[in-house]
Amino acid sequence: MSIPISTDQQQAILGVEVARYISDGWAAESVVGATATLTKNKRIGWFWNTILTLLTAGLWLIVVIYRVVNRKRYTIVLTVDSNGRVRRSDRGGARTSR
Repeated sequence: MSIPISTDQQQAILGVEVARYISDGWAAESVVGATATLTKNKRIGWFWNTILTLLTAGLWLIVVIYRVVNRKRYTIVLTVDSNGRVRRSDRGGARTSR
């Protein structure tokens, strides 16, 4: 059985993990105690959308605008338990490389 760590140590571990996610393009929505909520917008492939907009004389721009306005937002919640382990729970169908 391991010894529980202090709240300051939990926050330090969480800070390091949040910094990793921020460097990958995530945004910190809130950080409270040993819990952080991070969000990220789904990426839009601009190359093919630009080509299709040019080929269709602008008609494809309707699809592009719709995708930009209704872009999915991925949300994850990171928590650090009393043993120093970082736990991640996904919300909103987050599909990430981590």
